[in-house]
Amino acid sequence: MADDKAIKVILLGESGVGKTNLIRVSIGKEFEVNTNSTLSSSYCEAQIKVDKNYYLYYLWDTAGQEKYRSLNQLFIKDSKIILIVFAINNRESFEQVGFWYQYAKDILGEGGYMVALVGNKSDLYEEDNVVKDEEIEKKAQELKIPCKVTSAASDSAGFKAFLSQLLEKYIREYHPEEYRGSTSFQIGPSDAKKNGEKGKKKCC
Repeated sequence: MADDKAIKVILLGESGVGKTNLIRVSIGKEFEVNTNSTLSSSYCEAQIKVDKNYYLYYLWDTAGQEKYRSLNQLFIKDSKIILIVFAINNRESFEQVGFWYQYAKDILGEGGYMVALVGNKSDLYEEDNVVKDEEIEKKAQELKIPCKVTSAASDSAGFKAFLSQLLEKYIREYHPEEYRGSTSFQIGPSDAKKNGEKGKKKCC
């Protein structure tokens, strides 16, 4: 069962934008060219070191398909960091950013959590990009949230660094003692068992 005191990080966005692979590479697993669409929600466990202390966090993958969105409401609750993911070569996924932002706010209310925008698949920038940098920056400014253009395929280090910055900022600003984990540090998939709620499972 997931630790209620762990920092809950959830990835939201349309199907096919690469949420699953972003999670995979952030915990040191290899990028997969062919992945199945996520049908419910799953999580992976990792730790981060901040100020000589270690903090536990969970990365939650969610379904982007509309018919599964009602399930996502169960998993967004208590989230502390929301990553809204789109693919730069998929304009429709970018146009849905506003929907996912409001979707999260409607469930979580105001305050106590952070939201960031992630443009995935930058490795396709030269040939397939349909969402321009200035559009991404404008959207982030409009929503007043940080943004990162990255690639699960070729920029895993960049995404991990961005995620670490968000986690560190959250830990420093929101009651860090509440989230302190163990003193042994190892980034990797969770060994936690299924927590018993419908549709919720361990990833990787």
